[in-house]
Amino acid sequence: MKKNKAFRGSNGLESAEPILATGCNAEPTAADMDMELALEAGEIGTWDWDLSTGRMRWSAQMARNMGRHPDKDDDVFSLLLEAVHPSDRAAASAFAAFRTRIGPIRIEARLVWPGDEPHWVVFLGRTLAGPGGVPARMVGITIDSTRRRKTEEAAAVALQESEQRLREVNRKLQQRAERRVQQLGASRAQMQAIFDNTPDWLTLFRATADGRFIYEDLNHATERAYGLDYDQIVGHPLEDILGVEQAQLPLRLMRACIETGENQRYTARRTLAGVTRAIDVMFVRVPETQDGDYLIMATARDITEREEMEEQLRQSQKMEAVGQLTGGLAHDFNNLLTAVIGNLDLLAPRVADDAIATRYLKAAQRGAENGAKLTEQLLAFSRRQHLHPQAINLNAIISGMRELLARTIGPTIRVRTALAPDLWPALVDPIQIEVAILNLALNGRDAMPSGGTLTIETGNLAGGDAVPADLGDKDCIRLSVRDTGMGMSDEVMRSAIEPFFTTKEAGKGSGLGLSQVYGMVRQSNGGLQIETRVGAGTAVHVYLPRSAEIAASGDTPDKLREQERTGARIIVVDDDPVVRDVILQMLDEVGYSATGVESGQAALDRLERGETYDLMVTDIAMPGLSGIETVQRARKKCPELRVLYATGYADIVGDDHHTGSDPRLKKPFRLAELATEVHRAITRPPPLP
Repeated sequence: MKKNKAFRGSNGLESAEPILATGCNAEPTAADMDMELALEAGEIGTWDWDLSTGRMRWSAQMARNMGRHPDKDDDVFSLLLEAVHPSDRAAASAFAAFRTRIGPIRIEARLVWPGDEPHWVVFLGRTLAGPGGVPARMVGITIDSTRRRKTEEAAAVALQESEQRLREVNRKLQQRAERRVQQLGASRAQMQAIFDNTPDWLTLFRATADGRFIYEDLNHATERAYGLDYDQIVGHPLEDILGVEQAQLPLRLMRACIETGENQRYTARRTLAGVTRAIDVMFVRVPETQDGDYLIMATARDITEREEMEEQLRQSQKMEAVGQLTGGLAHDFNNLLTAVIGNLDLLAPRVADDAIATRYLKAAQRGAENGAKLTEQLLAFSRRQHLHPQAINLNAIISGMRELLARTIGPTIRVRTALAPDLWPALVDPIQIEVAILNLALNGRDAMPSGGTLTIETGNLAGGDAVPADLGDKDCIRLSVRDTGMGMSDEVMRSAIEPFFTTKEAGKGSGLGLSQVYGMVRQSNGGLQIETRVGAGTAVHVYLPRSAEIAASGDTPDKLREQERTGARIIVVDDDPVVRDVILQMLDEVGYSATGVESGQAALDRLERGETYDLMVTDIAMPGLSGIETVQRARKKCPELRVLYATGYADIVGDDHHTGSDPRLKKPFRLAELATEVHRAITRPPPLP
């Protein structure tokens, strides 16, 4: 073949003659030139290696791809080996391997361009056989694969980065999943702990196709309420556990819950494990079904204590209302009794010589005195009686009542005491606590018609140690009176302290004994509790506040000496004309000169006119000016005026903030009581200005 002439490429590099020729000694044709231009446009270089001579020829594009500028005399193959990157020497040596075999060639290697970064080039060609089938020539092309390799490397880097990011995301997701699993496990454990330990009764029921409701799960509170173990309940229908009768209402409501999807609720009293409780129950349908069956979650709360609190509250409100009513009635009744008793006392000396009249008179006096006792009990219940609380030794009071209790209760009842040593002093009216003990003892006696034992106990209770809420966290003394009698039903106990409530036959009791105790205790800032069970007796616990003072010795003060006070002037102020008239007559009977007026303003008008008085006997509750307001205004005119309050409203009388140290006389009163109190009031030192 005739050598082709050298030509200059687009970069001015003069390369070896083109290896593509159409024939020997022929000039390049147009097709040859088009092919050459196409190869250059595609940056495809061509090469031809004569294996017999070792001579390699490059096209201009090949030279550009190799980054070399060979001269005609250069060893082009050596330039090729020099251009290969040291890391790819194995690829360069592969050319030698292809010299010994016939077939295709593909080698990719990095080339080191002078002063530039490595380029990638792909050598594609074929080993051709000469005569005898011996490899004689290698021809091929080069393609600059730098952009492709960079793209691949960038893609690899991007892929690696993506994989790294993906691994990081996966790691975070795994961590999050693990945390979620841990949290879910903790949540489940927390929910299980709540389910197991809540005081509410939690029960899961399965509604079967045949209309039954089977216990599927339940918590410990439900086990305790039923008095059965878990395995004794789960798997059984509701009727087996509650009983057919008690199961009817919850069955009906659970069916309604299944049909409508709406929550159902009811309250009822249930007897489970021998204990009757008030419960509040709610049924909720679980949204998901299980194996085609609906599930019902039931929550039940024991509201027995709440109902009881809502109830000695309703009772307290009722007692307060009744107390207000009885207090008002007692006031009016006391005014009537004051007139009756006063007139009977005035009549007594005038019929002393008539035996029959005297007998009738005494009978009338006894009736009036019984009426006075009745109003005293009403006032005690309504907490409107006049008390004189003081520090007392309750053990001494009880010990001093032994003989009285023995005589009153009778021989069929054994009285025993359990008195705490070193008992704290109690702050209470000594007379009223005696009356309370006697009333409780009589109730105990009546509850034991066939005999029994009455026990009176005392004890100290530190603040907060089972002390009723009425006393807060204050120290108190507990007085308990127990009997071994018939006990009370729940219905009877709810009405036990109501005035006039009694289970006794007509004429056997007034129904005021326990109400009087309750009123006295509440007025003394104490509390009262009743423990009872039918057939097992009753215990009434009275809680009294602890006194900061040492208990009084109990000695009775000497009686005041009787003194005459003739000439003393008294003004009687009362809006009730009958009461006012009888007081005037009683004062006249014992030798006092008295003037009566119908109102506080009338009394003040007399003082304004210059009239002087040694003593004012005044009611407290009057229309217009009250007795207290009248006294306050009167003492501005007459600072040394002595005062005796007389009223049927014991709650007002007992308020020292209003009446100060002035003596007080409770209606109704006997002639002797009036005379004594008037004498004490007149002879006491005048009030300080």
